[in-house]
Amino acid sequence: MNTGQNRKTERRRKEQLARRRAILAAAREVFFARGFMDATIDDIANRCGLAKGTIYLYFKSKEDLYISIMAEGMGRLRRTFEVLKVHPPGDRGLVEKAFRAYYGFYLKNRKYFRIMFLSNQPDVRARAPQELLMRCMDTGRECMTIVRDLVQEGMEHGYYRKVDPWAVANILWASINGIIMAYEHDPIYREEIVGIDLEKMMMYSLDLVMEGLRMKK
Repeated sequence: MNTGQNRKTERRRKEQLARRRAILAAAREVFFARGFMDATIDDIANRCGLAKGTIYLYFKSKEDLYISIMAEGMGRLRRTFEVLKVHPPGDRGLVEKAFRAYYGFYLKNRKYFRIMFLSNQPDVRARAPQELLMRCMDTGRECMTIVRDLVQEGMEHGYYRKVDPWAVANILWASINGIIMAYEHDPIYREEIVGIDLEKMMMYSLDLVMEGLRMKK
């Protein structure tokens, strides 16, 4: 292959990459604004100025695009948790920091958060690319593994009582997600039954978890 062909191939590759990024940017805006059910491929094509058929050259379905945006959110979450791996020896607030880091991620990335958890719908999962979906699940597992290791470290220093660290990581994950999703999707529950704002509810939840985890004197 001569130099001219190499340049042409490289230019085509860059154009394809730029088009893929443009499609993802448009899909992100559409999903953030309209949600999964109301968004259409036509909406995304119109937003990025490409033909609908062009979208399908890069992504097989709306679900493919949706999970691709979910993967972006999961990547942000992993970076949030990876910061927790570097800390001073003997830090007693490891689990509290993990809890607050996840809640902070939600506050800064609410639209990504909604996509990450609405992707659990069976119809979305069934049509999503399984390899990409599994990568997202692996990222979530990596985040919980970091929390597990923080619990294990606290146990080794005598800050926490003997527990199953993996179970605690999952309990924390489920507790935060359950509270947030209830507040996100059920305003009657949030406003008329609970009557407590989300921040206060999260802190109550953290206190209860830590009370059960700390080593008793």
